[in-house]
Amino acid sequence: MEKRTLRSSARLAAQAAASSSAAHPDQDKNTDASSSTTATTARHKALYKPNPLAAASGKEGVNRRIKEDAQLRKQRREELVSSKRFKRSKETEEAQTGDEKVELKEDQLESVQKLLKSGKSGEKLKALKTLSDYLSTYSDSQTLQSVVSSQDFLTMIDSILTGTDAEEQLMAAAVVTNMAAGGSAELCEAALNTAPHLIQFLDSQNVALVDQSAWAIGNIAAEGPKFRDRLRDNGVLPPLIKLLDSKDMNLVKTACFALSNLARGENANHEALVKAGMIPPLLHHLREDTELAVISEAAWVVVYLTSGPDNASIQLLEHKLIPLLVAPLKDFLDQGALAIPLIRALGNIASGPDNNTSALIHEPGFLSSMLQYIQSECRPVKKESLWMMSNVTAEHEGTDLKLVIDAGFIPVLTDIVTHHNFDIRKEAAYSLINLASHGPEYAKALPHRDILPGFLDFLRTKDHELISLGLRYVQLLLNSGIADAPALLSEMDGVDALEAVILSDDRNQHRLASLLMDTYFGENNQGSRVPTPIPGTPDPSGMSGNPHSLGDLASSLPPQYLKRASLSAAAV
Repeated sequence: MEKRTLRSSARLAAQAAASSSAAHPDQDKNTDASSSTTATTARHKALYKPNPLAAASGKEGVNRRIKEDAQLRKQRREELVSSKRFKRSKETEEAQTGDEKVELKEDQLESVQKLLKSGKSGEKLKALKTLSDYLSTYSDSQTLQSVVSSQDFLTMIDSILTGTDAEEQLMAAAVVTNMAAGGSAELCEAALNTAPHLIQFLDSQNVALVDQSAWAIGNIAAEGPKFRDRLRDNGVLPPLIKLLDSKDMNLVKTACFALSNLARGENANHEALVKAGMIPPLLHHLREDTELAVISEAAWVVVYLTSGPDNASIQLLEHKLIPLLVAPLKDFLDQGALAIPLIRALGNIASGPDNNTSALIHEPGFLSSMLQYIQSECRPVKKESLWMMSNVTAEHEGTDLKLVIDAGFIPVLTDIVTHHNFDIRKEAAYSLINLASHGPEYAKALPHRDILPGFLDFLRTKDHELISLGLRYVQLLLNSGIADAPALLSEMDGVDALEAVILSDDRNQHRLASLLMDTYFGENNQGSRVPTPIPGTPDPSGMSGNPHSLGDLASSLPPQYLKRASLSAAAV
């Protein structure tokens, strides 16, 4: 089953952003479909020429734009939600509410260094607190990074962590937390050197120190595979998993934060987490806890476990994971981005085998909750929910999709695909195309007169993925057996939209748009319609030979039913 990546990993709650809605302009209508077809034929013949651009250079340009778009999406997502957390004091939080950005001065750092070297307990504690605040406020300061990554400073921190002053140890752990939270790999490398002390503190009776140490470990783990491997080699898993049994819910949340970052990324070695006994206490919190923040943090661990290629997902599903994720959905409806890990974990499950998707569809409360989530005023939640439903509607068997239709999804998806911003509309488009791909019965259930203008908008963009989706929908519509499909396309200026794609510098999109024009709107057509094969599916005529050579179209356009995996597995 082919999967396509969609999102990068996420950590902190995002700000709720209501999707802007713009009324779709009315399309000029031509009631005489046959005359419209004739009028466009001459224009089509003039435009229907081989692509003047070299195939290699055109494909390179397309691939470059796709790569750039993916990078931009990942960057925007990472700006929205972060996998690391700063430790900020109340004073720092209040100072950051202002708009003016104050630069860190060298004399401020010199003052802190003098206090640290003074040897007096009170002054040292004050210096550590100030340094922690500086790291959370001026994390991009090169001067600050040079100071805290120097060997002299690391030796001083090490002596504090191995000392006997509990207050100094706590504040030093906060400094390490903010060192790891910054954007510098050098700082995180320096923080990693303190890992043995932090892991030892996880068994401490000082709850505040345990919490801060787990927090620092979570930030270090988020930096990359090398850091996670070092932490595991230092024996972080047993004491960290043991924290899941704590009666202190703040400590449980921090432990889940650290464990989720240890479980993220490729080659995350989920098997080690499973063998260390993480699944039972983790699922206990999903089953028994009533505090939504705890459930959300526990669900983040599940997100990464269900995105991996190993058998962790199978074991979770054997422990009745689906009901545990679906049951609290109703309680998160007004909680904004706190719901994202629940939805993403369900989406990861739906991106797997069809029996998982079927189990989701039949789970009581699932469809009714998701119908509300795709209409959420919180933009990230809406987008995540639509992605998840695109995986649900991609079920190959299709036998359960009548339940999706009966639940009322088509009218809501129709509104979204025509009246929202393109990134949101795209997510709804996948679900509608997946539904229509299951055969004429499903295609005819869609309100094409309402949907078509939205997909024609896709064809008029410069976005490669949107154009591919628009072409796929037009192809499905024309092949659906709906008698007036070509006339409907002509009436809504769809022929002009296809002509615009013919001029595209993408060879495959050019060829498919040209094929559709020739098949349905060529001057010798005389109303006969030969279905154009959908890439990746059998010839609709049942013949072994394909009457239309699509070449490598199948590799550039979405397959018939498209399931898309979260980037959680591939994130750093």
